[in-house]
Amino acid sequence: MKIKNKLKLMIGFIGFLLVASCTDLEFENLGGIEPEGVGESSDLLASAYGQLREFANERTIFGLSEHSSDVLMGPTRGGDWFDNGVFQQMHLHSWAPDHLFIRTVWSDLHEGVFRATQAIEGNGATSQIIAEAKVVRAYYMFHILDFWGITTFRGATEGLEVDPLVRDGAESVQFLIDDLESALSDLPDTSNPNLANKNTARALLCKLYLNKAVYEADDRSSGTFTFGSEDMNQVVTYANDIINSGVYSLSPGVEGYFNTFAELNDVQSTELIFSVPGSQIPQFKAKWNCSLHWNQKPNGWSGYATLSDFYDTFEEGDSRLGGPYNSATNPYTNSSGVSAGFLIGQQFDDEGNMVFARDGVTPVNFTREVTLKVNGEVEGIRVLKYIPDFTGGIDNADNPNNSMVLLRYGDVLMNKAEALFRGGTDPMGQTALTIINDVRAVRFETPSPFTAITADNLLQERGRELYWEGWRRNDLIRFGKFLDAWQEKPATTSERVLYPIPPTALLANPSLNQNPGY
Repeated sequence: MKIKNKLKLMIGFIGFLLVASCTDLEFENLGGIEPEGVGESSDLLASAYGQLREFANERTIFGLSEHSSDVLMGPTRGGDWFDNGVFQQMHLHSWAPDHLFIRTVWSDLHEGVFRATQAIEGNGATSQIIAEAKVVRAYYMFHILDFWGITTFRGATEGLEVDPLVRDGAESVQFLIDDLESALSDLPDTSNPNLANKNTARALLCKLYLNKAVYEADDRSSGTFTFGSEDMNQVVTYANDIINSGVYSLSPGVEGYFNTFAELNDVQSTELIFSVPGSQIPQFKAKWNCSLHWNQKPNGWSGYATLSDFYDTFEEGDSRLGGPYNSATNPYTNSSGVSAGFLIGQQFDDEGNMVFARDGVTPVNFTREVTLKVNGEVEGIRVLKYIPDFTGGIDNADNPNNSMVLLRYGDVLMNKAEALFRGGTDPMGQTALTIINDVRAVRFETPSPFTAITADNLLQERGRELYWEGWRRNDLIRFGKFLDAWQEKPATTSERVLYPIPPTALLANPSLNQNPGY
């Protein structure tokens, strides 16, 4: 191999992270160096599914999606939670190209794309394996497109001396739509959310068509997009296919809403369309550790909080605000004293005693007020979206059976409502107003219907339904709000609608250009 190819191989190894650190595969196969083949497709598909565990990480992909939004803050608490400013930079939109989260997410998502591509091109690939791998790959590529405005692609048997193909936003969204639609007929009809199936593809197609105008735009920062009626009608069509499958429904009450995020949610919830089983996520407990206080059950890390302005968008009686959660199998609140959802004010244990901070003196009284730099453990309203698994007692929370939700029915209904609001028509006769009010009728003990749908109340309703699930940045950009000022964040400049491409990736692929403004 020539010296320049050795250098490119080394740079590609660093920048594209096509490495086998989490698999049994050899680096040469992951890099596409061996022309004879890439392995058995069934094994490679399992590896592509396995990489989805990165969506459960409470920092990286979640950081790019939620820490950069108006629903979450990661304050520095004295000597805790500084981490070289990674959380504060996300909140302030002051990240640089070498930000840890940005570098890590670029690598994690591209590794997922490559594993899925290997499954498609591998030995013994059946039509169903290829179709499932296309769906999994599209899920990774959707996020690459959403974060960076482009996608890159390398065939499974192409060596690192071949620069990956770079597609712009318009080319990328069309490629993903075509790839998913070509896979539909070969996907299974199963309702198992741990496997890519027809409804998984349909739900992802809803997302792609809904965001198509954003991804095709020359400038996302304008906040003004031309949503084509044909694209919106496609959202409606695929949403109706999911609705008419008869597999999914919304469940009322606090328990009904939070069952979607509780133990065994992939079987007890009626909403999950695509999820990652907890058995594949070694550190799933971080989903609740990141926000609960040190002295709550299970012991948290007293970190993330929500913003009081976002909390104030909720109305009294909305089950999504939370409350006691005690299912037939998981008496969580009775065993811990902790409620599901938003935690504000004085906290108590399972015997009704006040919980105190680590100094033994300061009551754990979660306050509305929080800034990016605080000195205590109690500032900020906390969020418990995923319910700790106490089915076998408190110790079970370290080995929970929750699955990570990637796509769910409530989101599909919200997508359909928005598509109708943006000019789509529904052969079933629903309107944006009727869909949103149907959702609210389930989420409220006493119905509190809207009289009209506006862009503002639709965005707020999406926030109430989908908070801390990884969709807020995507929504804010589509509604033209991502660059606005909010608590502890000034208005930010246009380049921040896209993330910068990591320097190592630019070195590895000369076809890549840095995003404007970085």
